[in-house]
Amino acid sequence: MVKEKRNYGYGYDDTNSIVVIWEIDDIKILRPDLTDDECMEVLDYTDRKHDASLGVSWDTLEWNADYLFPVKEEASNG
Repeated sequence: MVKEKRNYGYGYDDTNSIVVIWEIDDIKILRPDLTDDECMEVLDYTDRKHDASLGVSWDTLEWNADYLFPVKEEASNG
């Protein structure tokens, strides 16, 4: 079985680098209320603002989603 070489662009491939991919569906797991465009905003913001020494985690994505799109509190009837 021949393994197909993965090309990530700009001279990066699976012989010299790795890639971790987060997608819209990952954000929707955390925040199903967000639209695809809003999920992309969370991913773009995370890409621009993440701390490279800490990386990106589920927590990072959730914090950024909540920062950009605060969860609306429901009014209580009490």
